[in-house]
Amino acid sequence: MKIQLSTIALSLALISSFTGFAQSQSIQPCNTFDAMEQHFKEFPEARAKYQSEQFKLQKSYLEAEANLKVNKVALVQYTVPVVFHVLHTGGSENVSDALIIAALKQMNSDYARTGSDTAQIFAPFKSLYVNSDIVFVLAKKDPNGNCTNGIRHLYDTRTDWSQSGAGGSSAYYNGLVWDPTKYMNIIIVKQIVAANPGPGTIVGYTYLPGTWGTGNLHDCIVYHNGFLSGLNARSLSHEAGHWLNLSHTFGSTNNPGVSCGSTSGGDGVSDTPDTKGNFSTCPASSTNTAYTCTSPNPGNSNNYFQNVQNFMDYSSCAKNFTQGQTTRMRTALQSTVGGRNNLISAGNLAFTDIAGSGNCAPIAEFISTTNSYTVCVGSSLSFKDYSYNGSITSYSWTGTTGLSFASPSSAITSATFASAGVATVSLTVSNSNGSSVTTRTVTVINPGAALSLPYTESFEAGLPANWSITNPNANVTWALTNSAALTGANSMFLDGTTSPAGETDILNMPLIDIVNNPADTFTFKVAYARYSSTTNDLFRVEASKDCGATWGIIYGPSASLLASLSGGVSTAPFVPTLSQWTHVNLNIYPNWNTYANSASVMLRFSFQRSTAGSGGNNIYLDDINFSGSSSVGVNELFKSVKFSLYPNPSNGEALVKFKLNDAAFVSLDVMDVLGRKVLPSAAINAAPGEQSITINKNNSLSPGIYFVNLSVNGAKMSKKLIIE
Repeated sequence: MKIQLSTIALSLALISSFTGFAQSQSIQPCNTFDAMEQHFKEFPEARAKYQSEQFKLQKSYLEAEANLKVNKVALVQYTVPVVFHVLHTGGSENVSDALIIAALKQMNSDYARTGSDTAQIFAPFKSLYVNSDIVFVLAKKDPNGNCTNGIRHLYDTRTDWSQSGAGGSSAYYNGLVWDPTKYMNIIIVKQIVAANPGPGTIVGYTYLPGTWGTGNLHDCIVYHNGFLSGLNARSLSHEAGHWLNLSHTFGSTNNPGVSCGSTSGGDGVSDTPDTKGNFSTCPASSTNTAYTCTSPNPGNSNNYFQNVQNFMDYSSCAKNFTQGQTTRMRTALQSTVGGRNNLISAGNLAFTDIAGSGNCAPIAEFISTTNSYTVCVGSSLSFKDYSYNGSITSYSWTGTTGLSFASPSSAITSATFASAGVATVSLTVSNSNGSSVTTRTVTVINPGAALSLPYTESFEAGLPANWSITNPNANVTWALTNSAALTGANSMFLDGTTSPAGETDILNMPLIDIVNNPADTFTFKVAYARYSSTTNDLFRVEASKDCGATWGIIYGPSASLLASLSGGVSTAPFVPTLSQWTHVNLNIYPNWNTYANSASVMLRFSFQRSTAGSGGNNIYLDDINFSGSSSVGVNELFKSVKFSLYPNPSNGEALVKFKLNDAAFVSLDVMDVLGRKVLPSAAINAAPGEQSITINKNNSLSPGIYFVNLSVNGAKMSKKLIIE
């Protein structure tokens, strides 16, 4: 669909008109213009820069079109070095090299017009579909000159790819994307979470040239691993089209079927007809009048058909590019905009060694099958090979003196750790081209060395020596702060305003002995604010009784619940007042009993920044306490106050009864098994003597199990209530 240079501004103005379509589809084929608009909102100056660069590209394209009509010469083949970065956490998302190679073969077939279905292209467009002479080849040398097969398999939690995390800072791409002026980077992920999520699965997205500055790490393609096989890989051809400066045939929008492409800014191509576009259908071009837009030749409307089968539509029968689209893509590769011209240069093709064999030594990688690297003395961990870059003919597991391996020459093995301390585990993988080694450290814990009780920690002296922080991506993590505290001057906090989306950070405690301290309770204070109603931060208190080899959740409220108990919803950086700290008693939660028979329990506080929404907020911890709730202990307190529930089970209201020897401040809460408060709190200054409080007067509790928590001057006790 032809547009003039002056209409590029219209394209920019309408780039964000995507909301209605995406929210109504189970599959969102492309999120490119959503990603671009997110960038322009965060960096308004980038919009003008993009517009300027697009003027340059459009002018060059129109000149190339005019020259092509005059000079009918054979095209020079352009070769683009490609690298795939497959992100995984040890699951099925770690797709095979064979699947990647097959997807690249399909993409090359689409760009070379060698598909078996070209005969099915609707006649008016069959002759417009030409060999683009653009070839995508796996790079054979990495940025440091090392041998590569062009497919990296990286253990990385970013496989749950957050567009909001990737949007503003190049830090999200650190250690991942290679120089975009030398490689076309394709990141393969398990899922793409949009900055403004809808219900649809996003297939992929990228940025048109000029969106980012030359060499910016954002300049890559992000693609869902579920769309690599067979003709599904044509969605990768679609994203490569965007990377080569093609818009959708229905305009600069993610919304097909809404308005004619000319209304949505056009696609800048002379021979793609004006169209509304199609989603997941394949209407006959010659008879589909519902999507027909103004004919470019009003005097002969019979000659006007939409190109339903175009790769840059959302139809289910994509089969072709047009000559104009090919010229536009080749123009982008010749341009300095985005540094595309450097990719195809002779110097870069030599640098990336695209003619090389790709027969490389493997790159060693392995992970613990439980994703944990702590273990008790005398216990074992299992490890699995995830090496890549070449076939493997031999494995060799080695480690710290005294460490024994069940299968030292296999891809999967287990290791037994005999001594406390820090142990090392190494894997060497080899083939005829060479070998490589990688090493991980494992913390081996003496399970008998539990904390002395009573134990309290308010972080006044900083992070205690026997605590630790797990920061997988070496980014924002738990830190000491004096900006807020419930006790003393300090607390631990995590800056959720700058933490990348989807990142998990953990604050680890040393061992505690629960079985020999049955009268003690574990309590802490937490303060948190939720950035928006769509923020889904995950705060968890997890426990392990095998020194960290496996973990279970004791306390895991929803972001909504935790915020409602503390700082609510706020886009301003959260600093809690004294009243916004929430008291949590782990003993009242059912999973606490899973660890009650152990003398060696590890606890950790885990916070995962939301993958939804466009921002985050802060969380704080203070007053960690594992001790008796009062001088007489919980059991003695139970006997003293004679805390009881009647009837229990109940099919309606229940009576809470207790006795006070002295006047006391009493509070009462009723919680469900997820720790949610299900009835209004009761709080009274009670006189000595017999006391009673009626709960569930209006029969508002559904059948199930609940916990009635009674506090007497801060001493906590709990009873289970069954509603039938």
